[in-house]
Amino acid sequence: MRMLQIHSDGFSYEAKRKALKTAEDLEEKVYKTDDSCLVNFIAAETIDETNLKGAAEKTADMIASAAEEVKETNIVVYPWVHLSETPSKPSSAMKLLKDVTSNLRNRGLNVVQVPFGWYKAFEIHCKGHPLAERSKVLDISKEIAKAAHVDVTEGEDLTALQAEEKSTSRFYIMEPNGNMTDVKEFNYKKYKELEIYVNYETAKDRTVHEPPPHIEIMKNLELVDYEPGSDAGNFRWPPRGLTLKKAVEERVTSEMVDYGAHVVQTPLIYDYAHPSLKSYLQRFPSRQYVVRSGDRDYFARFSACFGQFLLISQAQISYKQLPLKLFEIAPSYRREQSGELAGMRRPRAFTMPDIHEIVADTEMAKDAVNNQLVFVTKLMNELELSYEVSFRILQSFFDENKEFVEGVITKVGKPVMLELFDERYAYFIFKGEWNVVDEQKKAACLATIQIDVENGERFNIKYVDQDGKEQYPLILHTSPSGSIERILYGVLEQASKDMKVGKVPHLPLWMTPVQVRLVPVNENFIDYCTSICETLDKAGVRYEIDDRQLTLGKKIRSAEKLWIPYIAVIGDKEKESGELAVRRRENKDQVLMKIEELISEIDAKTNFAPKQRLLLPNMISRQPIFSREV
Repeated sequence: MRMLQIHSDGFSYEAKRKALKTAEDLEEKVYKTDDSCLVNFIAAETIDETNLKGAAEKTADMIASAAEEVKETNIVVYPWVHLSETPSKPSSAMKLLKDVTSNLRNRGLNVVQVPFGWYKAFEIHCKGHPLAERSKVLDISKEIAKAAHVDVTEGEDLTALQAEEKSTSRFYIMEPNGNMTDVKEFNYKKYKELEIYVNYETAKDRTVHEPPPHIEIMKNLELVDYEPGSDAGNFRWPPRGLTLKKAVEERVTSEMVDYGAHVVQTPLIYDYAHPSLKSYLQRFPSRQYVVRSGDRDYFARFSACFGQFLLISQAQISYKQLPLKLFEIAPSYRREQSGELAGMRRPRAFTMPDIHEIVADTEMAKDAVNNQLVFVTKLMNELELSYEVSFRILQSFFDENKEFVEGVITKVGKPVMLELFDERYAYFIFKGEWNVVDEQKKAACLATIQIDVENGERFNIKYVDQDGKEQYPLILHTSPSGSIERILYGVLEQASKDMKVGKVPHLPLWMTPVQVRLVPVNENFIDYCTSICETLDKAGVRYEIDDRQLTLGKKIRSAEKLWIPYIAVIGDKEKESGELAVRRRENKDQVLMKIEELISEIDAKTNFAPKQRLLLPNMISRQPIFSREV
């Protein structure tokens, strides 16, 4: 909603002719008053249609507040579509204005509602005091979640948030040997980050007051940057960052294909009115981006669930095909509150690797959890960061499956936070999370494994059992690695922590954009560097050649500032000997290596990951500077 407010000495209008076939009937064609009044020119917008009731209430609040400030009791509500470039449809605008008028009258104000759908002439006499002219914009983004579901009535499920508030939880630390200790009584002497994580989770404070360290690092390394032309929390990825991003995506996809997943791609936007989605959003409201198409509202997905569930609900599935696995790299959007946004830790746009494993029953679900623990642990360890693990489990499931839970935590191999809740407040009965703890004493979830007992029936997903009968399955929601943005947050925050204790900060070699930079001492050695790089290219090693007219010292410092793992200086000695003088960042040393030895060392550290090409020219002189220093 957009509104222009004029505090006026009198106001008059005359309806000339209909602008719309659906124009309101006229009670009077001409209206005039010489009394003081607050005139509100209002344009309803498409976003208001997601929650007209909420928009009307907030608009009335704005008008009533302004009226109180200027000591005015006479109000004019005037439809004026020209204030907006994205006006709502006429029927929605009429309803909003009527609701605003009714709301203000209930507050005891004298309100004149100017008829909708007419061309009108009007006269106004602005008072001219400091508050006499004001424009206002209503942002109902915080109310959009309400538009995604109908009001909960008797007999309907509570929303997950309401159910969570009513549910009672107890928090423990569970050790691999099965010991359980109340979180307040556990000895954290050897587990400081676990203590920070527990405090963060139990306090539930997600607000941030200063930028986390990874934001400056990601800019300096030219990986990710803010996009001023977009909404906050949406980022741009220059070529170096995109190389890293694609390397992670390919690594996770490769692991999921090896796991036996069906790789799919599903739409980005979904219809609020779809019966299954409406039920889901009613139960689990989230902050959505609203997309207007024609006269309908859609929402941008905030997970891969919707598309995958709708796809598999139309498939024919036999019990012989279970467990059945669907995987997708899903660009997703969640319109988090501005005070919660914190770089890659909590953006609004993110890329989520998501696998859903469809199983017949609880026993098959438990087997799937144990199988998934293998690749989750593998992928988390490949990120080369420290992490804390938590499990949130329905008490009745824990009681019936304590041996299974103890076995899972034994596989994790260290103390974990365990939350036991009495009543199920969400779709899951079991949820594991692998979390990064940063220097601001905040945490963020990377990988997750969840056993879902609701959405098979909600989305009408069925399989045919051994007796030829249709059954609803259980579903495991799993992100094998966490979102790509969270992964970057995690590895950069780990690098920041390493710097604080005197370690050399680095990115895991398999995902770092450039693995080798060749530094010719002068332009006479560029051709030789090019010939060397033909061998690197065939081996799938990502490389650059610093062919700029800079001193050798500046070239080396430039590579070090970008955390290039291997820097090879090329001059007469190297050309004659066939060996490279290689600076190894992690080892903090310089060694002579033949090109085959360098390739072998890199391959030994990265052979589990698919080969990802560098997504920018190899010659640095051809690369623009996006955000790096040199």
